[in-house]
Amino acid sequence: MGATFEIEGWKEFTERCEKVVNRWESKKLVLMQKLANICLAEISRFIPVDTSRLVSSFQVGVVTPDEAEVGTNVEYALYVNDGHAQHERFLPIQYISVNGKGLTKGKIIEKYGEKYKGKKGGIRGALLKERYVAGEYFLEKGMKQAEPRMKTLIESFMEQNMREMLGAE
Repeated sequence: MGATFEIEGWKEFTERCEKVVNRWESKKLVLMQKLANICLAEISRFIPVDTSRLVSSFQVGVVTPDEAEVGTNVEYALYVNDGHAQHERFLPIQYISVNGKGLTKGKIIEKYGEKYKGKKGGIRGALLKERYVAGEYFLEKGMKQAEPRMKTLIESFMEQNMREMLGAE
């Protein structure tokens, strides 16, 4: 003895769910690319621009369906982001000036001493003091700015998939 019953619209519902599941991976790849682009846009706003090499070197890519990467292969990016110490920097004579005026040989000797004379008696430049260059933390700042936009995009993505399953495409 048994009883059978039928739920109206169940077959259509399961078919819609199957469609969503079948398209899930491809839709997720698109979502990951969009999330990575949001990160790049926000990070780029905080990257200090000197020659634009650092800004233009950033790339985005979807590594796996669950992971996207925003990064650069520029070796000095880490130093710009995190900060660094500058050790014994040498400043050539042609770049030495006071109040925008170049220094004469006599004034340089007077200011920096005889030790800055070159082998032939000419002055090569000056050895500057060590100093710390603070980091810009552009990655951290950019990701913090991107979080609300990313959260909104993910919520929208999930709501759209639910609407498709419920038949409200």
